[in-house]
Amino acid sequence: MPDFKLKQHWFFRYKLYHIPFWMLYDYVTWSIEIDSPYYAAKEVFSIYFVKYFFYVIFPAFAVYFNLYFLIPRYLQKGRYGWYFLLLALTIAVCSSLIVPGYYITAWLDCSTAKKMFGIANDWNGFYHLVKEEPVKNTVGAITLAMSIKLTKNWFETQRRQQVLEKEKLETELKFLKYQFNPHFLFNSINSIFFLIHKNPDMASASLAKFSELLRHQLY
Repeated sequence: MPDFKLKQHWFFRYKLYHIPFWMLYDYVTWSIEIDSPYYAAKEVFSIYFVKYFFYVIFPAFAVYFNLYFLIPRYLQKGRYGWYFLLLALTIAVCSSLIVPGYYITAWLDCSTAKKMFGIANDWNGFYHLVKEEPVKNTVGAITLAMSIKLTKNWFETQRRQQVLEKEKLETELKFLKYQFNPHFLFNSINSIFFLIHKNPDMASASLAKFSELLRHQLY
């Protein structure tokens, strides 16, 4: 009952727990990048939060677009060329959409992107920025999400197989239960026991037939 109520909670029903997960992912990757969890946290709770927000939103969008649109419509249907083409396009677009976060952050700080981040105000600077952190972050998020999804699917498949095996075993046991008539077994055993004393040869033959009957019932 507690697990059911937990799943019905709006936070879990709408999968809002994904938001703190991706925030944690970006914080960890940024901490590794600058080799300082303290300064990473300090930047997150400063004007740099805008840039950090862009790093959370657009890689997450790429992840869900890949999982719930590209994979079902292209990869699972064997359309591999289209899948990889559209995946590459998705990565390029989402990585590019991260870059405006740098300019907005600089604008809010009454500065320029060149002063704050060393970004040249031309297409060459834009391109060099996109292919660095934004692309690495987006590809990393997609890879992580696909790994989690594959692991989850594997566990679900294993659980379904266990359930099916259990149901199959229960069905077989029920079938055997209906196949065997307790009165028939009792009477047959009594008859064989009686023949053992009266006619051992006939008892041996009857026992062989009874064994053969049981074997056919079981298999």
